[in-house]
Amino acid sequence: MGPDVQSVSVNLEPAQFLSGWRQETGALFLPTLSDSRVGQEVAVRIGIFGQTIRATLFGKVSVVRRVGRPSLPPGVELALDKTSLPAANFLAMAARGEPVTFRERAPRYAAGRSLTLVRQGGQVVSATTINVSDGGCSVAWPGELPAAGEVLAVRLSGGLFGVVARAVICWTADGTPRSAGLGVVSEGRAGRAWRKLVAEVAGSGARIA
Repeated sequence: MGPDVQSVSVNLEPAQFLSGWRQETGALFLPTLSDSRVGQEVAVRIGIFGQTIRATLFGKVSVVRRVGRPSLPPGVELALDKTSLPAANFLAMAARGEPVTFRERAPRYAAGRSLTLVRQGGQVVSATTINVSDGGCSVAWPGELPAAGEVLAVRLSGGLFGVVARAVICWTADGTPRSAGLGVVSEGRAGRAWRKLVAEVAGSGARIA
């Protein structure tokens, strides 16, 4: 995981989120991160004031506004990863005060696959999946749990040119076993490798979790 990946948590007023969300283009303006640069990758945990709902979104900075005015505050525009679009729409519904119910999600398959995770400080964690889906997985986490919003790397193959996917900790649970939910960025070669892993699990006859 490179140093260019930013992880941040923000709480927005409903009107702030709705004025910054462009569903037709998958873009989201955030009145923060104005010290970022175009092309920087971001994992942002967003909460809406007055709502209990929170969601983690992935994106790349497409516009930076370092100096603003009352009607146009400084901040950044994110081009969201396609796997984050349903969560962004979910937040928009909550911000509009619409009844929010759980919707059908992509299938999750119960499977114990070994994963090598690399935290931003370089710590290597060997974890085992509890279930997997196209959007990520839950893992049994050894040792002290990480914080929600932490960005890490998932090694999907070895060697000098091994495939490494980016992921963010979306939630943790201090149960038996300790567990964490990872959202996996779906872009590029790493995204294809992750979806291939999920397809292999599905094809193995694994039950839907």
